[in-house]
Amino acid sequence: MTMQTLVVCRIGAQDYALPLNDALRVVRLPALTAVPDSRPEVCGLINLNGRHLPVIDGWRLVGEPSHYDVTNHIVIIGDDQDRAIPALGLLVDEVYGLAQHPSSAIHPLRNSYAGALFCGIIYLEQRSCLVFNVAELRRMVL
Repeated sequence: MTMQTLVVCRIGAQDYALPLNDALRVVRLPALTAVPDSRPEVCGLINLNGRHLPVIDGWRLVGEPSHYDVTNHIVIIGDDQDRAIPALGLLVDEVYGLAQHPSSAIHPLRNSYAGALFCGIIYLEQRSCLVFNVAELRRMVL
C-alpha cells in the first residue's frame, strides 16, 4: 500500500491539502512586494534567502475575498525539476500540520466540476479537504 503525506491547511472556512513532497517549508507572512500588472492570483513577491518568489493568493484561487494578516502562512512549493529549489508560495490562513494516508484515500475529482486546480478530495478527521494540483499552481506563475 502506497502512503502519501499531505500538508493540511485552511483558506477561509474550507480545509485544503497538498502533497508534502511538493512543499519545502512553511513561513509566516512577511512583507510582500507588489507586482503591478501581475496575474490576479499573484499577491506579490517574497524574499526567501535572497530568492524572490511569486506568492499565489489562496483566497483568490478559491473565490474568497483577499485579506492579509500577520498570522497567515505561506507554504513554499518546490520547483518541478528540482523540488529542493523554492519556486513559489501559496498564501493560506493556517497550516494545521501533516496527515499520512494511503494514496487510495484521495478520491479523484472530475474536471467538469473541479477544474484543473484540484486533483482530488480526502476525508480527514470529519472534514473534507480538497487536494491542490500543484502542477497547476506552478503553471500559474512559472
